[in-house]
Amino acid sequence: MARITGWVITLLMLGGCTVSQRPTVPAPKPTTPPVPEVVRYDRYLLINTRPDEAQRNPLHQIVNINLPLNLKLTVGDAFTWLLKQSGYSLCINDHPTQFLAGKPLPLSQYRLGPMRLEEALKTLAGPGWLMH
Repeated sequence: MARITGWVITLLMLGGCTVSQRPTVPAPKPTTPPVPEVVRYDRYLLINTRPDEAQRNPLHQIVNINLPLNLKLTVGDAFTWLLKQSGYSLCINDHPTQFLAGKPLPLSQYRLGPMRLEEALKTLAGPGWLMH
């Protein structure tokens, strides 16, 4: 009887010492950013060959304008000033555009930036207008 009790105690002790194994999940591999394509331009100078964000989308270029305060400008004048070097222009024959462009420019908008061109245009137009 003592022998059976000893075996039972031994089995219970061995069973209690075992730990259930959880399946191991491999650690996620860190993602490395893509290596930019570069061209050696000089001995110590490497040039990135990818276009800038402003080159891919001209509306994302950073603009900073200070319009002369002594002129009575309209919103259309400010649009023309902003779009001058961007390659974009306003739709001239569009009645809503003509309506907005004829409004006087608020004094607070004679100085805009630095901000993206798209945001500057939205600021001039106001929240009631959408860009297409």
